[in-house]
Amino acid sequence: MARPKHELMRADIALDRSSGIPLDRQIADGIIKAIVNGALRPGDNLMPIRRIASALGVARATVDAAYALLVAEGYIKTARSRGSFVSVDLPARAQPPICEKKNAAQKPVSRYRALLANAMQELLPQKNVPLAIVGTSPEANPGKEFAAILQRVNRRSMLDMVYSHPSGLDALKAEICRIASRLRGVRARPEQVIVTSGSQLGLTMTLLGLFNAGDAVLFEDPGYPLLHGTAELCGLKPIFTPIDAEGLNLKAGLSMAPDARGVYLTPSHQCPLGMMMSLKRRHEVLRWACESGAWIIEDDYDSELRYGGNLPYPSLQGMDTGENVIYVGTFSKVLFPGLRLGYLIVPEQLVDLFSGLRLLIDRQGQELYQAAVAQYIHEGFYEPHIKHMRQIFEARRTYLLAACRREFGDWGEFSSGEQGMHVVFRFHNQDIDDAALQRLCLEQGVETRHLSSFYHNHPPQKGLVLGFGFYTESQILSAVSRIGYVLRHDFSAWGPQESARQEP
Repeated sequence: MARPKHELMRADIALDRSSGIPLDRQIADGIIKAIVNGALRPGDNLMPIRRIASALGVARATVDAAYALLVAEGYIKTARSRGSFVSVDLPARAQPPICEKKNAAQKPVSRYRALLANAMQELLPQKNVPLAIVGTSPEANPGKEFAAILQRVNRRSMLDMVYSHPSGLDALKAEICRIASRLRGVRARPEQVIVTSGSQLGLTMTLLGLFNAGDAVLFEDPGYPLLHGTAELCGLKPIFTPIDAEGLNLKAGLSMAPDARGVYLTPSHQCPLGMMMSLKRRHEVLRWACESGAWIIEDDYDSELRYGGNLPYPSLQGMDTGENVIYVGTFSKVLFPGLRLGYLIVPEQLVDLFSGLRLLIDRQGQELYQAAVAQYIHEGFYEPHIKHMRQIFEARRTYLLAACRREFGDWGEFSSGEQGMHVVFRFHNQDIDDAALQRLCLEQGVETRHLSSFYHNHPPQKGLVLGFGFYTESQILSAVSRIGYVLRHDFSAWGPQESARQEP
């Protein structure tokens, strides 16, 4: 028996002619609402266009346009024999609820839910607001040469790009070996290179590939906050090891965990304090790794950006006479962060392990960018670009230091080394709440990081971590002036005059 036709009355669709929403969209939404509410069911016929137009007081073309929207969105169908009717295969949002939310069982999620949610609150990259630590600046980007190469590679290779080996393109791996050897003393063959989507993926892979849940691993304290969360996510037992003027204090770490299975280091530019690890400490950690069977993860970030004409020590990987070191590098800092291109250099015995891990985690990297970076290095643009960056950043660093010393130099001292894209200003008065200072500076349009946020277990040092790579001298001067204003206006009780007055 034929189903009765529903009489869709004018009261079912309320038109608002003063609204900015077109009338055909309002009519379509009214019919959708009737379908969702159950007033119209799958298979029900709709009134003819001319009758709805007459009931609503609109042109037939308007209703015709509304029906066309509904057909396109899957809510109704049309047939010569039946006219227009509600689809029996409705979009998901028009389906009646299968399970009422109030009756739904609570679903289990990962035990790391709080950790992951907290990461989005505390560990996101800073915005490009002075003096945040961000990537390279417009004046120090890879420029038209890289753009031209990328366009050329895209035209030549796009149709040839297929699933490649998960460890990366051979051409890029060969170029990485060449520049890592020349600039950082790394000793490796291309087969030992694993290309990654940035250093963060590489670091995560090292923790997953080298250690088991419950393993004790030494981490610098203060140190790289993002990796602390990753270690917890991998189920490791982080041993937060103090940093002194020579870098990580291995003896202190082993006193807390004699059975440690590895160590994570930033030996060329400690994050965030900036010192280079001394040669004595480097030999200590290499000897320990060799004798104990432990692994060394060397994060060599910012190693190219060394100022003052001084060269950094060779990489730990280059100093290693055994196969103890996994070397982590990235192009994100020296080219641009959106590139998301980094690499691991691993001992030969671990090549299959890390290639398989790369396959399971992320299949492969972005071949187009890999090919472009390989060509950029091969054509001789990479090292001149690094030199150009170093000149720009050294000038900005010098300007920042001078401006800070003028504005609030008597409040503390700089403790970071001559390298990288940030400096550390440590307060003389360690009672200053640097987290509160960071919030007040942000209200003044200045982005900083408070030094105490980099500490985990050990008593934190109070100070500010200030980036300079992205900003012009005028932006740096304006930001530094506002930091000085906040210190004098809101922290005068902890300032140098008060400290001097309290001295005996």
